[in-house]
Amino acid sequence: MSDKPDINNQPELLNSIIGLIDQTRHFVAKTVNQELTLLYWNIGKTINEEILKNDRADYGKKIIPALSIALTDKYGIGFNKRNLQSFVKLNSTIEDFTILHTVCAKLSWSHIRTLIYIENNIKREFYIQMSVHERWSVRTLQERIDSMLFERTAISKKPEETIINDLALLKSEKQISPDLTFRDPYFLDFLGLHDSYSEKDLESSILAQLQNFITEMGSEFAFLARQKRITIDDEDFYIDLLFYHRGLRRLVAIDLKLGKFKAGYKGQMELYLRWLEKNEQKEGENKPIGLILCSEKSPEQINYLMLDNDEQIKVSAYLTQLPEKKLLLEKLEKAIAIAENNIYK
Repeated sequence: MSDKPDINNQPELLNSIIGLIDQTRHFVAKTVNQELTLLYWNIGKTINEEILKNDRADYGKKIIPALSIALTDKYGIGFNKRNLQSFVKLNSTIEDFTILHTVCAKLSWSHIRTLIYIENNIKREFYIQMSVHERWSVRTLQERIDSMLFERTAISKKPEETIINDLALLKSEKQISPDLTFRDPYFLDFLGLHDSYSEKDLESSILAQLQNFITEMGSEFAFLARQKRITIDDEDFYIDLLFYHRGLRRLVAIDLKLGKFKAGYKGQMELYLRWLEKNEQKEGENKPIGLILCSEKSPEQINYLMLDNDEQIKVSAYLTQLPEKKLLLEKLEKAIAIAENNIYK
């Protein structure tokens, strides 16, 4: 019989060492990522300064291909023409080295390379802070950009000062606002609903695709109940869907409607929220929020009811079939322009 010890009989020792190895590997990978990103910034800065020093646009067009050939020959494809152009873009986009140092401590070079091609500074900062807060993968970040998340989020229709302040709070305090959380419209094309369907069909499809629904809503939503029964004056009422949002520390009641928004929906939601506030809200939580999801909004009714600026009741449209991206973008940009016009009247 061998007197060789069986390491499987000492799982605590094995797991402890595995933990140390994994932790160190993660730290080394993170450190390498930071140092490489800072290197890329410095390369971009050096190229930019060389182009500016020569003050010739055609010189810039020639120097990058020439550099890429020499560097690729020496160091490999990591320094090809496309990557060198990204290094130049990185330095031009994030000129402050201190800011870059903070960003690359939290996001990978692959994240940053995607972000630097967003030209609008505020929109870029939105995706930076949301990537950090919700720990998006590079793939998720690209999907969020492709789905025009910023344009669909309530914050995009607010004054620039409000957007900057909300993002600063998210960055420094990890405190997310409702305007950064709720969207309009919501994309529910994954439900596979076409032509005619009932509210029950909509609700059932959401529950069958709950993970996809939460992905669309946001990663901090936690599902609590379907058809939550509440009794008032011996009469039963039912909240279609009840969620909890960890970042907001609030219950979120969702009411599903097939047609256009109607003014009466507000009173119904207010009833739900008051009941939740009295009977379900825990100590330390904020007041519940209601989200009325309709297949179509009624802008004038919403405006008269002053729901655009309501802290507790949100109204959003949902799309079960997506239009062409160009048409959708035009519609979202128009909504933002209308909101900005109302702000500065």
